[in-house]
Amino acid sequence: MIPTNTILDRLATLLATDATTLAHATLAVHVHLFVNTATPGPGSVVGDFTEATFDGYAPLDADVGPQQEFVDPITGNRVVQLIEPLGGWHWETTGVTDLPQTVYGFFVTDNADTVLYGAARLDDPFPLTASGQAVDVDQVRFDFVPPVLS
Repeated sequence: MIPTNTILDRLATLLATDATTLAHATLAVHVHLFVNTATPGPGSVVGDFTEATFDGYAPLDADVGPQQEFVDPITGNRVVQLIEPLGGWHWETTGVTDLPQTVYGFFVTDNADTVLYGAARLDDPFPLTASGQAVDVDQVRFDFVPPVLS
């Protein structure tokens, strides 16, 4: 059975407001950077990713509570977008410890960093080689693609 837009819209709304995963009232989900060439997939786990370790790095917290959800007007995808922290999804090197490192992507975990909710590779890896360099991620989104009839 192919779900209708009614069901697809409801799925995005349920996830964006789910207090046990992305929309906890007090425990923010974490967004991490990874530095290995992992390929994210539905079966990925936290241990598949090697987290960045450069000076100044720490996972960033999404805002707590309900997250943004909408329909992308170009693709028709249902999107749940994490609300970024003040300053955005921005990580900056503050020293040279553990450099060089190449950032290949980011992953999202629960507040305890034990449950993986999703991951994405960046279009272009970021080679970090000196203090004062930065990695920015535009948006942290979960896209739900409508089924295509063949």
